[in-house]
Amino acid sequence: MNPLSSTFMKKRSSISSIATWTLPRAAMLLLPLLAIFLCSVRVAVSGTDPFAGLSGELRIVGSDLGLAAVREAAGKIMAAHPGITITCIMTGAGTGNRWVRLHQADLCLYDRDPGDTPHLGIPLTYVPYGVDPVAVVVNPLNTVGPLSVSQLRQIFGNRSKSWNEVGGGAYPVLPMFLEASEREEGKPDTWPGNFSVSSQPAMLFTLARNKESVGYVSLRSLDASLKPVAVDGVMPDRGAFLSGRYRVYRIMYASLEEGRSQLAKAFMEYMTGPEGQILLNATGYVPLAEKPIWESVLPVAFPNRLAEGH
Repeated sequence: MNPLSSTFMKKRSSISSIATWTLPRAAMLLLPLLAIFLCSVRVAVSGTDPFAGLSGELRIVGSDLGLAAVREAAGKIMAAHPGITITCIMTGAGTGNRWVRLHQADLCLYDRDPGDTPHLGIPLTYVPYGVDPVAVVVNPLNTVGPLSVSQLRQIFGNRSKSWNEVGGGAYPVLPMFLEASEREEGKPDTWPGNFSVSSQPAMLFTLARNKESVGYVSLRSLDASLKPVAVDGVMPDRGAFLSGRYRVYRIMYASLEEGRSQLAKAFMEYMTGPEGQILLNATGYVPLAEKPIWESVLPVAFPNRLAEGH
């Protein structure tokens, strides 16, 4: 073999070796991009976007429970679907339900258990979408210490008339509730000796200004204006709730008229899906998958039962 042929064969062998090494490496580098592309195609074909092909306005009303997560979700949905507009108005849960029945709204964020809800007019469907750990709270000037579940039932049932009966000061007890009625939402003295309000902000406002008051708020809403109460010796915090040591919570619901608003149905599919549950967790609530197997030791989702001291 002449020198030129020999040189050519060596170069060809070298090029072949480079190709053998480079192509698999290039393919490996492209695999993640290919996977993303295939995933996108699969999502588009399977129709997992509940808002695909929809447009119009979705009117959300009701409680402030879950509102932080819902507003985050609304922003993401509208950014991805310019033809959709989502508005949120805090009306209180009872008023919100009434608006949905009157077709003045499409979806109501509901902070109570549907089992405590009267059936008035058009029937509504209640969709659970999260878990809200709840803190029992008093005014920071209230000197009361930890309370047992039994003591709290006596307090909310208006059987303990003065805080000194449970280790506090010599001033009257004022239990507060989120009113359950659509007809009389926020009417004071729905139960003798108790005080009801239509929304959690109204409860926060009253608690912060009256040392006699006791109520309950979402754990995520705790701030320096409130004093959390240890229940059976355990202070309310997310870790204690998730470990099962602090056992006060309610399920988060939304109500809608079945079959009336495709946007309302799509929104609840989003909130109960992976993206919605991530937003719930990020805004201080607990995803449905982490719902406790145990019952809440205080029926905070049932104002009537709580007021009766059950």
